[in-house]
Amino acid sequence: MSFDWSDYLKLAEALTRDPVSPGPEEASLRTAISRAYYAAYRSASNLAASRGEIVPSGLASDHGLVIAHFRNATDPARRKIGAGLSRLRGNRNKADYDDVFTGRPADTARSSVALARNILNALGSL
Repeated sequence: MSFDWSDYLKLAEALTRDPVSPGPEEASLRTAISRAYYAAYRSASNLAASRGEIVPSGLASDHGLVIAHFRNATDPARRKIGAGLSRLRGNRNKADYDDVFTGRPADTARSSVALARNILNALGSL
């Protein structure tokens, strides 16, 4: 059975609601940001691939491929998905790679979870 990538969003929501419980707080919030991105990215990638719109290579370049596929679409809903994925990827990169998190991790986690939820809903309407 294949993994349901939207389960990452459920994890991100739980970590955002109570980041101290699994602790440490910043690590939980950074993980929520990262998992929110992957829930949206993999769901978008799998949808586009299942429709024959893209052929993922399994390489890091697939992130840009998926984002560009949606950003460059003629359909405004798809362009909005692409813009959201790009924003989430930026947040994810900050959470996964920056030693010092600029801004408030809790705010970024909440906005990332909300944006990922919106993307998943939009993908479901395509």
